[in-house]
Amino acid sequence: MKEINLKLNNYVYQYIILSIIAALLLLLIAFFGFSNTITIGLNDKLFVGIFFIISCLIGISLAIYPGWLRRLLKRKSHVTTNQNTQKRARKREGHHPNCYRFKSHAIRIKNKLYCAGCLGLALGCILSIFLMVIYIQIDINLSVNIFHFLIIFGLIMIGFVFVEIMRVKRNTFIHIISNSLLVISCLIIAISITEITSNKIYGLISIIFSFLWLDTRIQLSNYHHTLICNNCVNSCKMY
Repeated sequence: MKEINLKLNNYVYQYIILSIIAALLLLLIAFFGFSNTITIGLNDKLFVGIFFIISCLIGISLAIYPGWLRRLLKRKSHVTTNQNTQKRARKREGHHPNCYRFKSHAIRIKNKLYCAGCLGLALGCILSIFLMVIYIQIDINLSVNIFHFLIIFGLIMIGFVFVEIMRVKRNTFIHIISNSLLVISCLIIAISITEITSNKIYGLISIIFSFLWLDTRIQLSNYHHTLICNNCVNSCKMY
């Protein structure tokens, strides 16, 4: 069991280190990739905006049907093994085992159980799509210093999300808000980087880094779930 935890620790640490490196690279772009003109054309905004919106739509689909892309890419034999394992263990409700230890990980709405994390991500994606559509249509006349502040604020919020995910005692509503803020923070960073550099490629890079941060959030969540199961005396291990 200790060997498994050690491997998981190393795996998660690698994601955290990569996320920190990505954040530092974006800060370098923000502070040294400054454009003197500070003007960005509509086509560039459309390029960044459409790519971000498509990413959010994919995120919403993954929040509703988690793992569909992974199952699609995996071999059929692997899917069968996972299904057989789940049949021998507990049933899942709201993307989590129907165990009291995962009670705070889900929320019941109209007699139906939903995953709090996925619900938060979906809400964040929907709100971010709406805000991105507004951004594409209007001109933002803010100083570079404000955009720098927004980038730093967004990165801090992403760090807060990572910390909140690993909390032992979890508040369901805070967890929903936290996951919503993860997507909104990525939106703020993408817009700020695009506006500072006046370069759609840098905006695209910031969105790609957002996938890394989202994947890090998923790995932290999986690791947290594994710790919950490993610290439980019951034999129905789901992680």
